[in-house]
Amino acid sequence: MADNVARIIAGASAAFTASSMAISYATYRRVRPRLKVRGSFASVTVHEPDEGEPSYYLTVSVRNHGQTAVKIKQLSVELGDSSIERIRKHLMRRRRSHHYWFPRLPEDCVMEADAFGGVRWSLVLDDLDFSSLDSGKSHLRMAVELSSGVTIQGRWIRKPDWLPAVRGASGNGQLSFDDLTAQG
Repeated sequence: MADNVARIIAGASAAFTASSMAISYATYRRVRPRLKVRGSFASVTVHEPDEGEPSYYLTVSVRNHGQTAVKIKQLSVELGDSSIERIRKHLMRRRRSHHYWFPRLPEDCVMEADAFGGVRWSLVLDDLDFSSLDSGKSHLRMAVELSSGVTIQGRWIRKPDWLPAVRGASGNGQLSFDDLTAQG
C-alpha cells in the first residue's frame, strides 16, 4: 500500500514538473527576440559642377519584434546564385558556392536592438566594397550575428544591375590614359 502512495506522489510530481516546463517554454517563446533583417541599395547623385559622380549606399535595418533587447556582434552579406542557377547546379551535380562579405561598420554605430525597436545603418560603398560585391553572384542576403552566437538571416534579394563593378582609379568606371600609364 505504501508503495502505491509513493508512486502516485511521484507521478503527480512528474506531471507538475512537466507542466512547469511547458509554461516556461511558452513564456520563453513569447518574450524571445524576433529579428527581421532587411537590406537595400541606394544611389545618390549631387548635381554640383565638381561632384557629378553618384554615391552608393547600403542600408541595413534590423527590427526587433520581441520583448527582449539583443546585442549585435557583426553584419555580414552572403552572395549567392539565383534559384534557377541553384537548380541548374544541383542537376549538374555541382557544389553551390557562396561568397561572404563583412562590411565595415562605423565605430560609433549602435549595435543593440531594443525591445520592439531596431537599428538602421547606412553605409557608403567604396571601391573595396565593390570588389567584394563583384563576385559574379546575382543575389544576396544580409545577416547579423548576435552576441549569443546565433545568426539571423534576411531574405534573398537581387543585386541591383545598376550597381557598378570595380571602378578604375579615375572613379567613373573607365580607365583613362593616366590610369594606364600609372599601371604600366
